[in-house]
Amino acid sequence: MDEKFMKLAIEEAKKGEGLVNPNPLVGAVIVKNGKILSTGYHEYFGGRHAEIVAIENAKKLGYDIKGAEMYVTLEPCVHYGKTPPCVDRIIEEGFSAVYIGTLDPNPMVHGGGKRKLMNAGIHVKHGILEGEAKELIEVFTKYMKTRMPFVALKLAMSLDGFIAKKRGKRERITSDRATEKVHRLRNYYSAIMIGATTAISDDPLLTCRYPFCKRNPIRVILDRSGKTAKMDLKLFALEGRTIIFTSSNEYWPENVEVIRRDDLSPESILKTLGKMGMDSILVEGGANVASQFIKHADKIHLFYAPVVFGNGLSPFECDFKGFTTKKVEVHHPDIYWELIPCSQE
Repeated sequence: MDEKFMKLAIEEAKKGEGLVNPNPLVGAVIVKNGKILSTGYHEYFGGRHAEIVAIENAKKLGYDIKGAEMYVTLEPCVHYGKTPPCVDRIIEEGFSAVYIGTLDPNPMVHGGGKRKLMNAGIHVKHGILEGEAKELIEVFTKYMKTRMPFVALKLAMSLDGFIAKKRGKRERITSDRATEKVHRLRNYYSAIMIGATTAISDDPLLTCRYPFCKRNPIRVILDRSGKTAKMDLKLFALEGRTIIFTSSNEYWPENVEVIRRDDLSPESILKTLGKMGMDSILVEGGANVASQFIKHADKIHLFYAPVVFGNGLSPFECDFKGFTTKKVEVHHPDIYWELIPCSQE
């Protein structure tokens, strides 16, 4: 039963995708005598934590939660941040047990929330569906430990490994189902990155345009020589943030943030984005940008379309050595592969 309730808490947590960055996704479930009384999730950055939402939802429904059990995907916080410590409220409400998916990687919390609950006489157990709970906060964990964004690469390829038949404007080769998956990724990650060549040849919007989308990612363009400066690109007219990294002295529209520097190495760019508060970035193209950032990738989202080009534009100067398969899905007629570095195995 523990796994059943934790699974529900994990699904609750996912409802916060696109809204909580750079905070973690967290879900909670309150159970008493085997009955689910309420659920809750961290709804938006700076908002109530999942535990508090679940408690207040139960009270709104008129339930007596004294002696109840709580299932929460992440260790309850024990410090003051934008909200008071969740452990204090849990103790105050008289819970008998708290079941935790994984401990908080934040050194201000790690193990402290669990200890305080146990010292208050509450039964605590952690590690329930821990793998899934850790995956839920993989972006938060990377950013918390390194202050560098979680880097994900997205590629759509033919079966023989090409992203286009030739250089120039690329045609979409994957299906509508694969496109929906891509937009879910855009909703999940904080920022999206492309190179100047892709920006000019494809003139993309880089927005999230499905009903489930809760916000658009921040748009980042790598344009060393300033090729996009005099271009009338669609994304320059959009609301929201667009950031250009360049070494040129060109000028862009006033609503575009321009970061000028000689060092445009991936390390320098990622460090800057991290300092700007971006916990994650989806690298969508093109081939040159993907080749530069694959060494820093924490995950690769790879879509194979059922077409063969024979020859064309390869996405990398290298290959996928050093990565292993985490997940395979069929998005008919396309195949989706999720790859992670072998070091994470």
